[in-house]
Amino acid sequence: MDIKNKLANLSQLVRSSALGLNMRASGQPLKSSHLSQSPDSTLLDSIPLDQSLTDRWDREWLTYFLTENPRPFLVDHHHLRLIDNVRRKEAVEIYNTALVSVQGVEGLLSLGALGIWVKGADLVRKNVLEIGCGPGFLGKQLGMIAAAYVGIDYSKLALSIARLTSPPNCFYYHLADLSQITQHAGTMDTMVGRNFFIHQNYENLLWILQLAYMLLKPGGLMSADFYQGNPAIPQGVVHLARNKLDPRYPSCAFEFSIQEIEQAAKEAGFTVQNVTDNLDLQRRFVFFIKYPG
Repeated sequence: MDIKNKLANLSQLVRSSALGLNMRASGQPLKSSHLSQSPDSTLLDSIPLDQSLTDRWDREWLTYFLTENPRPFLVDHHHLRLIDNVRRKEAVEIYNTALVSVQGVEGLLSLGALGIWVKGADLVRKNVLEIGCGPGFLGKQLGMIAAAYVGIDYSKLALSIARLTSPPNCFYYHLADLSQITQHAGTMDTMVGRNFFIHQNYENLLWILQLAYMLLKPGGLMSADFYQGNPAIPQGVVHLARNKLDPRYPSCAFEFSIQEIEQAAKEAGFTVQNVTDNLDLQRRFVFFIKYPG
């Protein structure tokens, strides 16, 4: 199916109720023997689920597609071919690795670098989770090397694109689909974030960590990409971690200290395994490990 037809299908989906909370991923969820299928009430209460958040991120993606090249997000996984074996690559190598080439789409040869800070061994044949998955840019690629991939997002628009373009071992859920999400509880090996944690304040980080804790296996890894401003580079809208979300700039950044990261990890049951600051990328990459038990 070409991109024009995908866009036509997308427009129809956005107008239909299929984009609502009844929209489900294809295939069968991973079986969990670790937790009840009922969402924990504390977790349920901590996740903001106001409809305005869905509308807000739908508008953000529409704005992005109007101002940036949308083609990497719209290309179907059938057009992708693996071009690299990443199993033995270190995190810095994975970040800069182009995993796939694009075939049969005029003017698009590659999706570019993965842009995630995680070892290849934590992706290949693993169950991989992404909160803030957007339109499945990572999902349709990681689905080609992972055992399974689960993507979670606020934007119904983005999720509809992800479902249209990803392989069948990828499962996508709106954050309000907690009864479906919890079917994956205790099954995920690795959680990744791509330009995601940079937009979260401390309050958001806590429920994200709680959700990740529920979904990861004991000893599971979470890789987070916090913002770390470089004084030598002009800065956009950047807030301190404890500040409230900025209603004017949904894509603003929040800057965390190491102490704040460690405190949030402790509250959610994680330990901080490693912190890597990269001022050239303006990122503070953090590995969290879920305490066994």
